[in-house]
Amino acid sequence: MADFPSLAPVPSPAVRRTIPSNDWDACLDAWMTLLGIRLNVPDQKLKDVATEDLSVVSFLDSFYQHAAAGDSGLQSGPRAQQLRKLCFLTTRRYLLSLSNPPEGLLSWQLLSNLCCCYPSSTALKASLSAAWDMHHEKISSSIEKAKSLVIKQLSMAGKTAALGVLADIRRLTILTSVLPNCGQILMAGSDYLDTLYEAYQAKDTREELRKILVANVYVGLVSLLKETAINLSLLLDQIFSLKASAGVGTPGMKNEATLLSDLVCSTDLLQRLEKHLTIHPQKRGQDLLASLRLYQMETSPFHHRYQRRKKVDKGKGPSTGPVIPDELHAHKMSLVSQVQDLFPDLGSAFVVRLLDTYGDNPETVIAHLLDDSLLPELHHLEPRSTPPFIPAEPVPSRRNVFDDDVDIAELSLSGDAEGKLRFGRANPELTADEVLADRSKHAINKAAILSALATFDSDDDERDDTYDVADVGGTVDSATTGTDAEADAIARTQRAAAEQIDLTLLRAYKLNPAIFARDSTTRRSQPRTLLKQETNMTDEAIEGWAVILLQDPKRLSKLENKLADDLGGAGSGALNQPELAPTSYRKPHPTEEDSDEDGGSSGYARGRGGRGTGGRGGGRGRGRGGRPPQSGEQGQQNSAVAHQRKEQNKASRANHNRRQQRAKKIARGGGLPG
Repeated sequence: MADFPSLAPVPSPAVRRTIPSNDWDACLDAWMTLLGIRLNVPDQKLKDVATEDLSVVSFLDSFYQHAAAGDSGLQSGPRAQQLRKLCFLTTRRYLLSLSNPPEGLLSWQLLSNLCCCYPSSTALKASLSAAWDMHHEKISSSIEKAKSLVIKQLSMAGKTAALGVLADIRRLTILTSVLPNCGQILMAGSDYLDTLYEAYQAKDTREELRKILVANVYVGLVSLLKETAINLSLLLDQIFSLKASAGVGTPGMKNEATLLSDLVCSTDLLQRLEKHLTIHPQKRGQDLLASLRLYQMETSPFHHRYQRRKKVDKGKGPSTGPVIPDELHAHKMSLVSQVQDLFPDLGSAFVVRLLDTYGDNPETVIAHLLDDSLLPELHHLEPRSTPPFIPAEPVPSRRNVFDDDVDIAELSLSGDAEGKLRFGRANPELTADEVLADRSKHAINKAAILSALATFDSDDDERDDTYDVADVGGTVDSATTGTDAEADAIARTQRAAAEQIDLTLLRAYKLNPAIFARDSTTRRSQPRTLLKQETNMTDEAIEGWAVILLQDPKRLSKLENKLADDLGGAGSGALNQPELAPTSYRKPHPTEEDSDEDGGSSGYARGRGGRGTGGRGGGRGRGRGGRPPQSGEQGQQNSAVAHQRKEQNKASRANHNRRQQRAKKIARGGGLPG
């Protein structure tokens, strides 16, 4: 059976720059055609022929190598984009359709370059995961070779060896991030990790190489936590190995940057490990995590976190149109003008793109434009005519609720008042007798009147809305009030309840003042909870009561007296004894009737006729009875009725009464003031 046509490898960028653009486009077309043959062949023929198809491996290896290095000839342009797509499809078909792919297609170099060409591709991750399930032995063998190569290169002395291994370690890091199963191979054993640790600690190691080493170790360790390749025991073993190499927790630990300190300070390794241990707790891992946290705090000044800056879209991205050089050669400008002489509606950028496509031949460009035979990839660049003008819909006129109203003035002027507008009586010819004698609508009018009377209730009084809130404009007490006796009873009940609450709070305050503290612990305590249930008060009200009580000594004394009376009346006798009535004789207080009848002299007489004698209020009786009062003066002052009358008329007669009393005093003294 005939084999597939061979594919030539992609030349290096230096060689490609010597190839004319037409020839390079022909090479791209040839590669796309040959790859299309391999993609369209039936599966059975592919299995029979593709095993020995080594030219496709050579082509794909060279293509991915140069594309990963940033060769512009394999990245820009419609042909290059189409070739990239066909290369990926061919690689995926060879990996997933053949049980024994051609030799070299599963090498770590080709797979790592493949990952570099298609970053963040979900299709690539799915394809490599399926290829690992089918060919994990060959891929593992290739990764082992890469691991040995890196160890050998890092072990060689000299800075040149370290620079040569940079690309290999970076490609292994990218491959491990896409295919986590490779991380188990790199992290298996201690030789690879020890070599990376020694290379990091070397004095002549550059900062760039250290970052690459940290990234490689980080990706390898994190891959052990991925769902496809979870191996927590291997991860903990490798971290313990790095911890022992750094001397963490030992007296001889050096205060310097190490590979482990860079890992725990510059990456999120500890966060990932902590998250995994939260779901799957393990004593060994938790102890290790705690010690690494302390080590992270001690070595944080030596490192800074590697953070990926978010790219802010400012609307300044690259243009998706054709690439136009900043300066056009005079010869190029003359070619553009030749085409625009015949097609003035074409833009300069579009004409430049046509000239680049057809080898700077204006005759060819003009011929394709006249025949309308441009290449398909140039159709989306053709200028479009301006769309025809479409008249906008008429704006609807504005309307409101008064549009249908009839304007009497305009109606009378327009002559349309016939049947709509009347001036005076409708039938001026009819007399009053004729109108009363007309009984044609008598039944209808009578029925309407009776219907209105049926809904009217003459006994229903109209509600008096004089004092409604909406009419008065103020606050109206609409609560139902009872009699004065009921109001007094309600007020007494409320005062008794308030006094009982005050006494309850005072008892609690006497027993334990700390219950009224203003802190969260006291509020959650059981005594405070019981006090709130008993008084039905909030924490703020209870604490405020205590503050007010301390600021008002009179209230405190009054409450203490009430509490003493309450305890004494209850028969407890804890604070005082019950009050006993005196048994000796006491002089009765004068009443209003006695004062009126005796003219206010009874008290004076008792004072004079007491235990002493002599004169007007003299002797020992003066000390008991005091000075003789004026007629009715003492009785009025001690009388509750007189006091009430005085307070009632105080506002209108107070000053007048004082003037009259002064006048009487001067008159008694003989009219001389002073």
